[in-house]
Amino acid sequence: MPAAVLALAVLSGCGAETPAAAPATGKASTAADPHGKRRQVEAMRADCMKQKGFKYIPNISPPQGARNTVLRQMSGDYATMREYREKHGFGVFFIAAYPDDPEEGTDQPLPNPNLELWPSLSGTQYKAWRAADNVCYAAAFKKFTGKTVTSEEDVYKQGEALSLKTRKRLLDGDPRLVELAGGFGDCLKSKSYPVTSLKPTALETRGWDAFDKQRTVALDKHRESGAEGIDALLLPPGKARPYLAKEIKAALDDLECGKDFYAEFLPRDKKVQDEIWDQFGRKEGLLPW
Repeated sequence: MPAAVLALAVLSGCGAETPAAAPATGKASTAADPHGKRRQVEAMRADCMKQKGFKYIPNISPPQGARNTVLRQMSGDYATMREYREKHGFGVFFIAAYPDDPEEGTDQPLPNPNLELWPSLSGTQYKAWRAADNVCYAAAFKKFTGKTVTSEEDVYKQGEALSLKTRKRLLDGDPRLVELAGGFGDCLKSKSYPVTSLKPTALETRGWDAFDKQRTVALDKHRESGAEGIDALLLPPGKARPYLAKEIKAALDDLECGKDFYAEFLPRDKKVQDEIWDQFGRKEGLLPW
């Protein structure tokens, strides 16, 4: 799945647990604790908020078993990718087609415990809480990563920008990936799928992008028909399922054409993203903290 899909983790947050005390050196022992840098940031963040007169609950994600499937997909494992695509396609229309499916949300981060604090705050109090939190987070993040940010949301914006630039430079210029991308694109064209770019990074998101555009058009028509409020956010299941059926077929064709490409591209892509996000105190590349 494209990186932008999981950037929403910053809004929903992750599960809370008590952070370990930060070492005096300010450097995390990430080998023993993959969340070490995050724990240090959260510990300082909470202490800073307390000093400013606000409550903040340290927010760290616990291990999630459901991540194993995602990691196998990110490794280019054909069997895992096929199993996912047989049900979800590229992952665009499934949630609208089957909103009550028990698998939905299993790979999402746990709710941010601080969300429970917000309903008790007035609009003015919330703005003050948010402003203080941004200051505290920025200070803690600077201390433990050396990077200057304005908020937690800014971390994702900077990380995504650097990731995109680095992926295009390293992956789109790799001779072997370019060769595989050529064969991948030729196969898709032979099946009458439009291919606008043979760049490896563009081919990897081609299927998602195509159906995401279809979803936008379908949602616009749905709203024009009178849908409002929460009903306007997703297509009704009856309207989404025909799109999903087409998406599944396209995703399986895409996988058959690109299985050799994905087997080499995805592990390299994950390595690049891991290295980028490690600079921002995160582990496992696309996955939440």
